[in-house]
Amino acid sequence: MSLVVACHNFRRSVSKQLIRMTSVTLSSTTIASAQHQKKPKAVFLNASRLDYDNKLDWSRLQDLCDLTLHPTDYVRDKEIMLELVKDADVVITKEMEVPVATFDLFPDTVKLMCEAGTGYNNLPIQRARERGIPVCNIPTYSTDAVAHMAITYLMSLSVSMFQQQKMLADGDRANFLGPFT
Repeated sequence: MSLVVACHNFRRSVSKQLIRMTSVTLSSTTIASAQHQKKPKAVFLNASRLDYDNKLDWSRLQDLCDLTLHPTDYVRDKEIMLELVKDADVVITKEMEVPVATFDLFPDTVKLMCEAGTGYNNLPIQRARERGIPVCNIPTYSTDAVAHMAITYLMSLSVSMFQQQKMLADGDRANFLGPFT
């Protein structure tokens, strides 16, 4: 399997698990019951971090909520972050810090924080608990894709692939002259 395929599988798995975790959490919180008539509003603050080539299919998540994808890799400006979450029920991030001071200014409409990855280290967990806001992540996403990527790296590095590619690019065929038996 090539590195490109392994990376693609990894990213696709993250998006599938994000949809699953968000739908489970949405159905088990007050968002669904309090707003039965309309979909909850969700904002993915740094969607480009996951969907860097705009090829992910967000339709299943859009079926669950009114989804806004902010096309950036990282939101650093506090005012921009606050503007993006101003009416949101769900705030989604991918490997992006949400500072405590900024989170404290999030509106009361926020009912769920979701990390589109395995960690919680970027989210203000304690403050969210104090406000009664559930925080979810995707604890088991991409297990197969990570294993595939590890094996792919192991195989690539064990045969000096990068060095051999450079040799071929430089016209050096010393490693490819045989005999190979």
